Amino acid sequence: MLMSLSVAFSQVHPISSLLQNGLGAVESGQEEELMLPDPMSLNTAWWNYFENKKSGDLKQAVIDFIQRIDEESQKLPEEALKRELPKISHISANFFAYVALKEKSVTKKRFKFELKEHYSIGELLTIIHRERELSTELVSVREDIRDQDVQYRDITRDLNNRFVSYLETAEGSHARFLASLQVITLQTEQALLTERLRLLRENLSIIESESRELQDIKNVAITRLTYTSDEIDALNDRIDNTIIRLQEANTKLLREQSQLLLLPDETVEDQAVARLRNQRVAKEKINVAILEARLDMYENERDILAILSDEEGLDVERIQKNYADRQRNLEEISLKAKDWFNQNEVERSNTNALLADIEIRGGVNENSFLAGIANDRLTLIQETSVLLQKLQTEIADSQFMGRILENQLLQFQGVLMNTINRTKSTLSYAWRNVKQLLRTPLFTVGDTPVTSISFFQFLLIVLVCWWIAFWLNRVFNRMGNKRGDDKLPAYYLAGRLTYYAIILFGFLYGLTAVGIDFTNFALVAGALAIGLGFGLQSIVNNFVSGLILLFERSIKVGDFIELQDQKSGKPLWGEVKEINVRATIITDNDNVDIVIPNSEFINTKMLNWTLKEPQRRMRYPFRVAYGTDKEIVREVVLAAAEALPHTLKGIPGRNPAVWLVDFKDYYYEFELVVWLTSRAVKRPNGIRAAYMWAIDSALRDNNIEIPVPQREHRFRQGEVLPIERVEQEILDDETFLEEAESEPRNRQ
Repeated sequence: MLMSLSVAFSQVHPISSLLQNGLGAVESGQEEELMLPDPMSLNTAWWNYFENKKSGDLKQAVIDFIQRIDEESQKLPEEALKRELPKISHISANFFAYVALKEKSVTKKRFKFELKEHYSIGELLTIIHRERELSTELVSVREDIRDQDVQYRDITRDLNNRFVSYLETAEGSHARFLASLQVITLQTEQALLTERLRLLRENLSIIESESRELQDIKNVAITRLTYTSDEIDALNDRIDNTIIRLQEANTKLLREQSQLLLLPDETVEDQAVARLRNQRVAKEKINVAILEARLDMYENERDILAILSDEEGLDVERIQKNYADRQRNLEEISLKAKDWFNQNEVERSNTNALLADIEIRGGVNENSFLAGIANDRLTLIQETSVLLQKLQTEIADSQFMGRILENQLLQFQGVLMNTINRTKSTLSYAWRNVKQLLRTPLFTVGDTPVTSISFFQFLLIVLVCWWIAFWLNRVFNRMGNKRGDDKLPAYYLAGRLTYYAIILFGFLYGLTAVGIDFTNFALVAGALAIGLGFGLQSIVNNFVSGLILLFERSIKVGDFIELQDQKSGKPLWGEVKEINVRATIITDNDNVDIVIPNSEFINTKMLNWTLKEPQRRMRYPFRVAYGTDKEIVREVVLAAAEALPHTLKGIPGRNPAVWLVDFKDYYYEFELVVWLTSRAVKRPNGIRAAYMWAIDSALRDNNIEIPVPQREHRFRQGEVLPIERVEQEILDDETFLEEAESEPRNRQ
């Protein structure tokens, strides 16, 4: 029977319809006579009975319904009744709260601000403060509405589920009555949320309306600002008073900081007292920041009044510069305020944790001193929170007054001049920051601080000296090239020594300009020398080797030298181009630059072809067959050698000669001995090829036989010659192939 009633009810009122329309809604097209609901037979529209009642009848309807609930509750067993009485009391309280909210409406008192012909800055600040209060209220009301909406959705979902469970219980059973209590409780809470949302939205509408009106009045007041002499005098008095209070606050802050530094930090109690003192220091810092922000606001106000008065000789540029400085100071205070807020919250959390730890370890009586310090800290933290809120208000007032001042400056100067003055103020501030940054010490050498300016001076001096040394070195090299190869090494040495001397002078003079004491620098240099000796041994070795080469002059720029290549074992020669700090550069005859560390010239064997003299004697061997007239050979070869431009001529004792140096098996062995010019000495391969070419041409032109290698082979009698042996092997192979091909044919 109960199952059939439940199925029938679900067919009349589908669950999807209940969940979609809500339990307090009436389905479209459904008209029911609204009667006092019965907890044992609730339908989907039972709440409409209360919702549609007028305020006068609603209270009586609620009393009747609660009485009916009491009557049904008397049917419960005694234990169940005791268990459900708190829930029935909760339902009763919800109903009467609902009656009170239904009769309530928003009667918010509004501040009246009427439009006036003139406004003082004080009146404008009053408007701003009220606007700020309304803005805070708007944020709070909107957050409350959002939270109430979330609760309403959650309760509605829970109510739908509970009503479905209610319908599934047996009619007239205790379970149905208990389920009805849950449904009624949720329904009353949903109704209370509905009424609260109604009141919140009405309040929101009123606040938004007042905020819009206040915004219009504020915009008008900004354009109608005026002043009086009494107002200016009062403002000056406030500024003087604030300056005095700021000085006193700074003095108090210094006293607190000095007391904090004198505290010991040995025991837990000492640390607790130190943290208490530190909190007091933070509080005094916030007090100083409040007075600074207030002073900025007063000075902005004074500049506004000065512009409104339109005095003769008004220094607008100074006003704009001072305003920019105040704005930057205010930005710094705002950043500090954020840090102070975070630190204050951390201190609050740590102090609460300390109190909890004290309670766990034995209570306040066992740790009375620490507990007292912790409670004092909590009091200071709360006072600091109040001061931080006050600081935010002062910052907001100062920022608003700054925007008013910007507007007045723009109207007074015009767009162009205002932009120019703001740019000048910004550039001036940037230059001050740059100078301050340049004067900040980067590091110290001994007792001498090195700032960015002094370091830049040092770099500039070294750079200028390097530039001078570089160009002087190039001048010396050019002069040496013009004077000839014999003068080039001397000019190169002079240029190099001048280069190193100027660089050293620039380095030492730069240190003097920085202000470094050379007594301390000598100690530092000694320590650096030891470090360089170990860490940069190879570089120092090459540098010293380069100095030795320059002064010893065992090789010079322009010399043609020969070294032994350690990898290939072949000779490596070339002309010296540069002798630098670390390495020497030589260029071979293929125009390949070779960089060789200076220490290689000190530690290994080296052949310098042009150390003392630029000329050198070379020997070029050649052969002539026996039977040739030796005098003719000498004449033609000497004539060919003297015809070449590489042969040194006109110097006694250094004329070319032809020597007979050996008798071989079938030829004479001669040598052309010739002294080469200084340019030819540096091209040994090409010069050798030129002389060998000339010798061969001279011998052939005079029909002098150049012998070729001769070899005599002897064979024993009866031995087959190699070529005959090969021919015989080929014939044997052909015979074998013919026999192999004929065998298959014979078988067929």
